[in-house]
Amino acid sequence: MKKRILILGSSSFSGSSTINYLLTKNKYQIIGTYRKKKSDRYLPYKFNIKSNNFKEYKVDFLKNPSSLINLIKKLKPEVIIDFASICMVNESWKNSNIYFQINVLSKIKMIEYLSSTKFLKKYIYISTPEIFGSSKKYIEEKSQTFAPQTPYATSKLSFEILLKNFQKNFSFPLIISRFSNFYGPGQPLYRLIPKLIFCIDNNKKFSLQGNGKSMRNFIFSYDFCSGINKVIDKGRIGKTYHFSGRKFYSVNDIIKNVCDLKSYDKKKLIKKTKSREGQDFIYKLGSKITMNELRWKPIYSLKKGLQEIILYHKRHIKNISNKELFYKDKQLKK
Repeated sequence: MKKRILILGSSSFSGSSTINYLLTKNKYQIIGTYRKKKSDRYLPYKFNIKSNNFKEYKVDFLKNPSSLINLIKKLKPEVIIDFASICMVNESWKNSNIYFQINVLSKIKMIEYLSSTKFLKKYIYISTPEIFGSSKKYIEEKSQTFAPQTPYATSKLSFEILLKNFQKNFSFPLIISRFSNFYGPGQPLYRLIPKLIFCIDNNKKFSLQGNGKSMRNFIFSYDFCSGINKVIDKGRIGKTYHFSGRKFYSVNDIIKNVCDLKSYDKKKLIKKTKSREGQDFIYKLGSKITMNELRWKPIYSLKKGLQEIILYHKRHIKNISNKELFYKDKQLKK
């Protein structure tokens, strides 16, 4: 019998990419939940998933928390993967109350219910290295040096702490998985790499926040999804796993690599703007324990990943429009 997996946030880039990847394994029955209407999705041709092993439900557990609990009671999933978060860092300053409602409060009733069940074997919470703030040292899986710099990061850390409390007191089957900046085909255009490619293809200016020297570790979507698959199969309850790419790059490095692959003059592309509030200028996510325990490692180089995204945009350019360049959520203030 195929393992039943419930994915919260199935319409997100990370959620839908994971679904596509897991379906290729042909050993999972996957159920997805999404908050927004399907027609609101960015780059919808990426997400038209058709498989006998996949079903999807519209569930707004912010407005109606019992709707998700009732679905879980019906489905009895063995594994839940929680992507359900608002994750646009800039917007969190103007909408911190909504971020806490969606990223924390809306899911508490579900966790309370799940802590008393026996069918759930793993709850995989997808978190972020932003909970540590800027760090020039490698942040290892056991690190406790939390220093979130934004309401978004604070909301993610708050839910981590709450889940750990349930794990400690009620044997809740928690596994935390933190991923560095991931990218890949089908990523929304308001994100760095697809926005760069779109601006070049359409001879538009790209607004660079700050000096472009902030450092990140970028992980390609295939490596991201293979990491989640390893956690499903081999991850241990109570553990934290880190997944990061092969090297660290500044935003300027990313811009240069994209411009080189597109044979485009960087000077024509860039328009500088001020840095965003609470920006983490550098963080290095260490993955030694994860790589050893799960026998996982990233295989995509930055160049190979960028080439795949450029090809993807070329194939689907007719489906891409200006309106997708900016993040939109009707529940957030403008």
